[in-house]
Amino acid sequence: MSVYNPIQDGYLVVTGAASGIGLAVSEAAAKTGACVLALDIADRESAGVQRLLSAPNVDFLQCDVSDIEAWNEVVSALVKKPTHLFLNAGIQIAPPDAPLSEYQFDALRLDRYRKMMGVNVDGVVFGLHTLLPKLRDGGSVVVTSSLAGITPYSVDPLYAMSKHAVAGLVRSLGPTLKSRNITLNALCPGGIDTGIIPFEQKSNSPTGEFMTPEHIAEEVLALFDAEETGKTWAKVAQNKPVFIVRAPGDKKS
Repeated sequence: MSVYNPIQDGYLVVTGAASGIGLAVSEAAAKTGACVLALDIADRESAGVQRLLSAPNVDFLQCDVSDIEAWNEVVSALVKKPTHLFLNAGIQIAPPDAPLSEYQFDALRLDRYRKMMGVNVDGVVFGLHTLLPKLRDGGSVVVTSSLAGITPYSVDPLYAMSKHAVAGLVRSLGPTLKSRNITLNALCPGGIDTGIIPFEQKSNSPTGEFMTPEHIAEEVLALFDAEETGKTWAKVAQNKPVFIVRAPGDKKS
């Protein structure tokens, strides 16, 4: 069981913090009184970063999460041991204004593939590699995977692959952190109304299908307090609770 719980006394590091879920989590945590180190590739002049900087207790550092040297700069920017990590930055294989045909496997472009894997996979691996040694014992880590990380997602198969990788890492690494009472869990939400959703997919979806980042932020803060570790938590709809989707062989204790 984690020995550290109170988010209001915490020091959080959040990636993808200038938009979507990352922005909502940063603001929600700051409102509790927690301090937040917000990371994003956006520059300080962007609207999302300006909104972040207007919140109390939030510091911002521009960071390309796919660059290991950038993570070394994050370590240098820490003012104390973090208590919570939210590794959240993510993109899909094509920009949101691209037609859905460009999200298909046979439309693969190497530059897009390398960028997506850098953000979605390297961003988690490098974040864990550099920050786990700095994390306070009894701390908590939540990683944003996706419902596409535990189920098929034919709209963007390569995105699904990257999120399955994240889910596999969390399931495999979580148990090894028990000696430090650190929990590591993945939140796997369905569609969320954020900037990475393909415009064409959104326009073809029923009204109300997508959850809000603010609602998902509530789930993230709650998951920081979870006693379980190494689990993938599915969130399929805003009016339904999260639940664990267990890997084969992972039996409930």
